[in-house]
Amino acid sequence: MPEETPRIALVAVPDRLAGRLTETLRDGDFDVTIVDSAGECLRLVARGEVDGVVGGYALPDLDGVRLLRSIRVSHPGLPFILILESASPTITDEAVAAGVSGYVPADADPSTILARLQAALDRDAPWFSDEHQHRYRHLIEMAPIPINLFDDTGESIWCNDATLDLLGLDGRDELVGRSIFEFVHPDDHALARRELADVIERKESTGPTQMKLERPDGEVRYVQVSTAVGRFLGKDIGQAVVVDITPLREVQRALQDERRFIEKALDTLQDVFYVVDADGELLRWNQAVTDITGYDDELASMNVTTLFAESDRPRVLDSIGTVVEEGSDTIEATLVTKHGHTCPYEFRGRRLDGSDDGPQVVGIGRDISHRKERKRQLKALEQWLRHNIRNDVNVIHGTAENVREGRIGNVDEGIRRIERYADHLLEQADRERRIVEILTEPVDPVSIDLAELARRRIDALRERYPDADIDLTHADPVVVAAIPDLSAALDELIENAIEYADHEAPTVRVAVDDEGVRGVVHVVDDGPGIPDIERDTLDFDRDIDQLHHGSGLGLLFVYWVTRLSGGDMTVDGSDDGSTVTLAFPARRE
Repeated sequence: MPEETPRIALVAVPDRLAGRLTETLRDGDFDVTIVDSAGECLRLVARGEVDGVVGGYALPDLDGVRLLRSIRVSHPGLPFILILESASPTITDEAVAAGVSGYVPADADPSTILARLQAALDRDAPWFSDEHQHRYRHLIEMAPIPINLFDDTGESIWCNDATLDLLGLDGRDELVGRSIFEFVHPDDHALARRELADVIERKESTGPTQMKLERPDGEVRYVQVSTAVGRFLGKDIGQAVVVDITPLREVQRALQDERRFIEKALDTLQDVFYVVDADGELLRWNQAVTDITGYDDELASMNVTTLFAESDRPRVLDSIGTVVEEGSDTIEATLVTKHGHTCPYEFRGRRLDGSDDGPQVVGIGRDISHRKERKRQLKALEQWLRHNIRNDVNVIHGTAENVREGRIGNVDEGIRRIERYADHLLEQADRERRIVEILTEPVDPVSIDLAELARRRIDALRERYPDADIDLTHADPVVVAAIPDLSAALDELIENAIEYADHEAPTVRVAVDDEGVRGVVHVVDDGPGIPDIERDTLDFDRDIDQLHHGSGLGLLFVYWVTRLSGGDMTVDGSDDGSTVTLAFPARRE
């Protein structure tokens, strides 16, 4: 018995007994606290503020036997006197099994209850003397992870404070006596029942098993539950140890979202992204690699060198080695697709450290076919200009010298010739400037109504060339994607047909066709045809020399306007005329 004044909690004692019992206990030097519910009692016990309990059976939140069972888990030696309205054998058997110190009828004399309580305080409960059990109970009570004990029906007997925190409960009375399935998410009821059967019926430990718990406030917590069979007051019970993995899942979800974002960002790139090891084995790549090479699942077992022209493979491996040794490298190599198509690419690689498998190479590959082509065309343009400007300057210089030396009888004709060549030089300089601009600073295609554009340009050119017969013979309504210079390119074709005609009333016919995926414009003339040397100007793989050069940049300008619009240009002709066809991608609403 405690040396200080014993503290007794009276829990929902029947009214006809409560007053007399309180007076008797206080007369016997007991400190009495009166509470109305099991929850309040459990809180007093948890805080160590009582040395004994006298409780009724019919409590507002749970019955007295359940309250007793819960107290016995953490305080097996605490005196507990149960007051029964009726001495039901079932209830008394349950009370004895739960470790009651004694039970009395509701009409018992208060002195009898005092004697039972005094006797219980004077002796130690036999199950409390086991030091091992005492340490075990202290361990689970103080454990920072949730621990819940439940019987063979799934009804909670006891829980520690961590369980209350997990479920968002204020006290044990909100859990003790309730089924654990009230807190298991409906999605996992079947799983939880299987585990309960494994533990109670088959005496098998389970877990850790992932499932969801649903708190009274509706919040869902993700947990891992490990359950084992135990013994309490001579019966099998379940002991559930719960780990709240909700924060971990949130971190995992954030990492997954971050990974999806990164993968989506990489897959959005038009450039190829790759990671290879020091031997060139592909480890990671973006969607562009699949789209461009034509390989899909095969990439996982491929060495990156197999994606290149055979002649470039040694240089690719050397570049990987340079990145590993020096940290970075840039290489140009020809990529070969699954279907045999080739394309020049520039690859910029950097060393990636931090892997357990050693340094890796991460890099970006960019299609440089347009860049190389522009470079080649600019070089060809430079050669063309250098040759033709030299020719025109030579003519101007020679004519001026002949005029000065008096070798030309008609001086006015000599001056007019100088003016014509000077005007030609200025015209070519303007055209060359615009070609250089669209090659070095390409603009995005816009939507252009091809038929409407043809009508406007023909009307304008009819006023400029009244002697020419210019007509729009056919005009399907079609909108195409083309750069804004298409208007100047169409003028160029029609004007060339007029200016280079071999008769005074040239005929030019324009037609616009809607071919579904393409919008096409045809420009047909009845002139002498475009000389082969002019058409060959469009073959940029040839060198420009004194035996191969055109006299103007008109066709070259039209070609590049069409090409930069994503279209195609064809030139057909004979001595009776020529046909230039421009085809552009159609744009549909």
